[in-house]
Amino acid sequence: MKKVIFIFLVVSCLFHSARAQECLFRLTGHVHSTATHENLPGATVQLAGSQKIIITNQNGDFLFDSLCAGTYTISIRHANYTEITRVIKLTKDAHLDLDLVPVQNVLQNVTITGTRTTQPGGIKTEITGRELEEHRGFSLAEALSKTTGVTILQTGSTISKPVIHGLHSNRILILNNGVRQEGQQWGSEHAPEIDPFIAGSLTVVKGASSLRYGADAIAGAVLVEPKALPTDEHLHAEVNTHYHSNNRQYLANAVVEQNLKSLPALSWRLQGTYKRGGNTRTPNYWLNNTGLQEVNYSATVGWRKARYQAEAFFSSFNTTLGIFTGSHIGNVTDLEAAIASPKPIQNINAFSYDIGRPKQEVLHYLVKLRNSFIFSNEHRLTLTLAHQENFRKEFDRALITDRPELDLNIGTTTADLLYEVRKRISTSYGLFAMRQENVWSGSRFFIPNFLTWNFSGYATARTNVSEKTKFEAGLRYDFRTLETYRNQNNQLTQINRNFNNISATVLADHSIKRNLNFVLAGSLAWRPPQVNELYVNGLHHGTASFEVGDPNLNSEVAYNFSAQLKKNHDSAWSFDFTAYTNYINQYINLVPVQPPTLTLRGAYPTFRYEQTNAIFYGLDAAVSRKLTNRLAATVKSSLLWARDLGLNDWLQQMPSNRYEAELTYQINKEHQQDHYFTFNLMHVERQTRVPSNRKDYLPPPPAYTLVNIETGTMFHLFEKRIDASLGVRNLLNTTYREYMNRFRYFNDEAGRNIVLRLKYQL
Repeated sequence: MKKVIFIFLVVSCLFHSARAQECLFRLTGHVHSTATHENLPGATVQLAGSQKIIITNQNGDFLFDSLCAGTYTISIRHANYTEITRVIKLTKDAHLDLDLVPVQNVLQNVTITGTRTTQPGGIKTEITGRELEEHRGFSLAEALSKTTGVTILQTGSTISKPVIHGLHSNRILILNNGVRQEGQQWGSEHAPEIDPFIAGSLTVVKGASSLRYGADAIAGAVLVEPKALPTDEHLHAEVNTHYHSNNRQYLANAVVEQNLKSLPALSWRLQGTYKRGGNTRTPNYWLNNTGLQEVNYSATVGWRKARYQAEAFFSSFNTTLGIFTGSHIGNVTDLEAAIASPKPIQNINAFSYDIGRPKQEVLHYLVKLRNSFIFSNEHRLTLTLAHQENFRKEFDRALITDRPELDLNIGTTTADLLYEVRKRISTSYGLFAMRQENVWSGSRFFIPNFLTWNFSGYATARTNVSEKTKFEAGLRYDFRTLETYRNQNNQLTQINRNFNNISATVLADHSIKRNLNFVLAGSLAWRPPQVNELYVNGLHHGTASFEVGDPNLNSEVAYNFSAQLKKNHDSAWSFDFTAYTNYINQYINLVPVQPPTLTLRGAYPTFRYEQTNAIFYGLDAAVSRKLTNRLAATVKSSLLWARDLGLNDWLQQMPSNRYEAELTYQINKEHQQDHYFTFNLMHVERQTRVPSNRKDYLPPPPAYTLVNIETGTMFHLFEKRIDASLGVRNLLNTTYREYMNRFRYFNDEAGRNIVLRLKYQL
């Protein structure tokens, strides 16, 4: 691996040196409005793969200089116009004249030319560009963790899901290409079935501001938005390859897309990813049976006319995950010894790609059809129909039969009708319906079969109170039924429960001065108990725990208040401070109970669902400073306090305070993303705010500090762009355990990981 690093650095320097001699070309352009026939100042112009942004001047002009020969993709965005992309082959100085179409001529929330789905207001952060590229080889949750206030709930080394302000699972809505992701989200080991390579951007909305998507976004929402389908006639292709040294994981991804020359209204995209990794290595030992394998693919077809637009989308996510064998213990005595031991007592200390029992096999399909009817510049109607199928098979450690011990299939059909009126007060009105059915089979009971219906109606309004102040409000009503079925001793038991409530949100956004905004938001949200919280009674194989539900649980009702002061990147300084309070009535909490449960399949820590009143409050902070033309610094902090008001104590399993500092040095200041070096330091405190009246199976682990570095460059080979980067995570090979990992009872976290990434744009 040392040779690989040395060769990479040498090749990078050689290409950088050669590029410096020939990168003398200029690309100028002029941006124009097709509606007013006027120049467009204030448009954002960006070369693909670069975060150096140019804003058009008063004449609508822009300039990129010192460019290399090669093929470039350029994107142009403006707040009141649809985004466009163009591809140019640069062999000499060139000039582009670019026409933007006003947003009122197309339906913003469904256009296939690059305008994103209408996003909710609120406290939100977008992950794009290099930050997104760095994490595409990891899970969706790891990519989202770059945002302050977002952490990860882990189950071992292969399974992770996002945590926003201490809340996770069904309290976070994940929108996959505008559709609610409806897998089996209960439990910490049911990770979102989404390939990060689908995303052109990730947006984290903190707090319950995404009212139009659902009432249960108590923690917030995650919007996974693909990049725009192409509008030019070129065939675009991109190949990504990754290698991770720790578990010897390799990954290949390819994307092909085109706008048809013979049929300009039609665009399409195909995407596929293959990933395979073996056992994870901690600084001191291998973790047996922690390999993974993924095969994912998607297809998109878009049709765009002046008065009608449509988009069809299909995706498949298929993964096999090994569960660390050292987490499945035969008896109570051995379990207690394993938890107390600094190293796993049942572990084959060797590397392997093999995935044996215990393991999970998960397959998720999503198909979506969105139709948009544009009646006038002010009135639009959108109908989105979607169906998802999620298949989950769980295999216990003991081989009793070749069949899975638990086989779950959940199918979800949704219909969302949205009517928008864009005037001085822009309003939207929507109806939403969902049918969801879950069927289980196998030799081990976990949850009963169930059928859920959800019917909703909502309305939102947005207006500019003044030049500097925007106001937004929304109201929603949801009615949900839950019918459960279980056959015991040839007797069918059916239980029906109904839930209903209103949700509301209010938001004010005031511009104190240019690029300095203050946002104040308040919301009411609610969430009915999930079927596992009500009726689970058995081994949760993925978390290596025994869980017990409570059939008398009531709905959670949350009152969320947040304030944000944000200064955008228009000068040497930028910052984002967000303070929040979230009071949840009847909060459903999963707590450890003693003693462990001994089953026919072994002994496992036991957890029970209980209900209490809780309050969450905290602060997210991020400050960036451009020290020189080449050097920039960023510091971040996420602080959280979570109290059990019923017991006047701290809540269980909440993220501890964490701090992060990063220095980025741009080796070539004219091409800010062409050649860079980043040094990152993250410190996580020991969680001392734990319940005093509950005994966990293991106290919170000590604080830890991780050092991460990365270097990257861009060069052209045969007139094609190649982006390359080399990063090292946990550079010092630090031994530590993370409090938010359910397997901290059994093993350390992963050690040093060298990550090599190559992206080839054809």
